Amino acid sequence: MATSLAPGFLVAVPQLLDPNFRQSVVLLLEQNPEGALGVVINHDSPLLLRELCADHEIPYGGDPAKRVRRGGPVQPEQGLVLYGAEHADPEGRQVIDGLHVSVSRGTLSRLCGMTRGRFHCFSGYAGWGPGQLEREIADGSWIFAPVDPRFVLDHEPAHVWAECLRDQGLDPAAIVPGGGGES
Repeated sequence: MATSLAPGFLVAVPQLLDPNFRQSVVLLLEQNPEGALGVVINHDSPLLLRELCADHEIPYGGDPAKRVRRGGPVQPEQGLVLYGAEHADPEGRQVIDGLHVSVSRGTLSRLCGMTRGRFHCFSGYAGWGPGQLEREIADGSWIFAPVDPRFVLDHEPAHVWAECLRDQGLDPAAIVPGGGGES
């Protein structure tokens, strides 16, 4: 593999019907010869963030309706936080300018203790084995787009997929599969 697509967005084509990825936007965090790892940024879970915090004895001062998002089907017990650059945290790392990631409980605790903040908590992640993501892209399952922190931090999850496609100049209803060879 010559070049990594990470960090980048993988936007599911409308024909991708896998319930884990239907109308999803994945923030691709890592891609190398061993595989790829990303986080679905636009699927809410039924779990409220305040409930997660209560279960882990973390004080929560934010929006009582804020939900944990389903980051993907792999290790749903594993959590991570994506947050804006305004929340400098020693345990996180920059994904791109304006967007940081952390898997630290300390980061989660600090962010959840604030009454306001641009951050989201995710359970699980999306993972691909060696060559798997590259095959899916070649088969036309994903559209690559540059990362825009606004889609992660500021947009309603239900609108992110269509807005991300439109941001790329694409009409979600007009996209057809392709890119792969004959069956």
